[in-house]
Order: sequence, then structure tokens, then C-alpha cells
Amino acid sequence: MTAALDREVLLQLQFAPLFAGVAEKDVRALLDGAELLRLGHEAYLYREGEPVERFYVVLDGHVELSVDSDGRRSVVEVARRPAVLGEAAMFGAGRYLMTARVLTGATLLAIPAAAFRARLEERIDILFHMLTTMSLRLRLLVRQIAELKLKTTAQRLGSFLLTMVEENVGGRIELRFPYDKRLVADQLGMKPESLSRALGKLAKVGVESRPDNLVMIADVDRLRAFCAEDEGG
Repeated sequence: MTAALDREVLLQLQFAPLFAGVAEKDVRALLDGAELLRLGHEAYLYREGEPVERFYVVLDGHVELSVDSDGRRSVVEVARRPAVLGEAAMFGAGRYLMTARVLTGATLLAIPAAAFRARLEERIDILFHMLTTMSLRLRLLVRQIAELKLKTTAQRLGSFLLTMVEENVGGRIELRFPYDKRLVADQLGMKPESLSRALGKLAKVGVESRPDNLVMIADVDRLRAFCAEDEGG
């Protein structure tokens, strides 16, 4: 990486869960040998069950994470900046737990796993810090999954749309689905037709589906309140 690019990546890594709170000089040492990748649509980073050679930080774009169950592919998550991919497998069994496939292009930082682990063995303080961060993130994800099961399909879709809105933004806003609606449906645990019905239900709270994957939200705060309601189902 060039010095300028290296600095840009370091700034982004401040928001990546694995590196949050780690001193810049230590991050620089850990990233020695890392490579910046720009990959196109449907490029595979790794496949489920393969040995972990590198793990990745998403700097731009989207990456689909999926698992194969009885021959059927199921989308677990669509990762975006500043997600870290493959780190759990690197610390665990040494084989990727999921398949990672780029959607519509992505920029990633690829970090050699063996060298990274070797450097961490010399810095147990950083290792424990990272494992603590991963544990907290896992608890948050488990809580989010539990909360998701209690939401209606319309609330799930509304919550997904809100992930694309800054926390301090309110009022009227226009969004575009970042990738195919069928993939969004899979990610949210519903069928494409259920997603269409959910969009219809969201119309009652001012969410309008428009051509070219555009969505107009008349009042962001109203949508937030709807998604926070304890409706269940």
C-alpha cells in the first residue's frame, strides 16, 4: 500500500470492530503484508470449508455471506463497511464458516491470517482486547437476531431501510435498495412476495416504493417509531 492509501485505510479501520481501540502503531505492525483489493460483481473471496489464508475488512461495497444447508444456499448477512470477514474462523477451527461473494463490486483489505496470528502471539494484550471486542459483538448480534424474530415482516423491512439512514437524519428522504430485492428478502428471512407485501404495509406509515429500486420515506422518525413498536408476529 502507498503511504497515502495506507493512511486512508487506517482511518477507516478505526471503525472496524476488530481494530477499534488499538493504537495506530500497533495496527500498522499487524497489517504488514496486507493487500488492497478491488473486486467486481460475484467475485468470491472464499468458500465455506476452505482453509483460512486471509481475512478481510470491507472498505467499500457489499459482500454476501451465505451457508449451504442440504444443498440450499441461505444468505446470513450482507456485509458492508466497516465489517471484518473471516476473523472468527481465523481464531477458531481454521476453515471458513461461510461463503463470501462480492455484490456489485467492493474494495477490501486482505490480511494474511498466519502472519497476523503470529504477531498477535507476541502481543497478548492486543489479542485479549480483540477477543473481548469479538465477544461483545457476538452478544449484540444474538440480541439483534432475537429482536428480529419478534418483529413483523414490515418492521423487519423498515429496520433494514433505516440502516441506510444516518442516526441524526429525520424528515423526508429518498433511498435506493443497495442490491437486488430478492437478496434483501433472503437476508431478512422472507420470500420475495412477502417483501412486496411488507412494502405495501409500510405505505401506511409513509414509505413509498418507486421504480428503479427507489424508496421514498415521508417521515424517518415515524418509520423508526413503527419499527420499535412491540407488535410481535
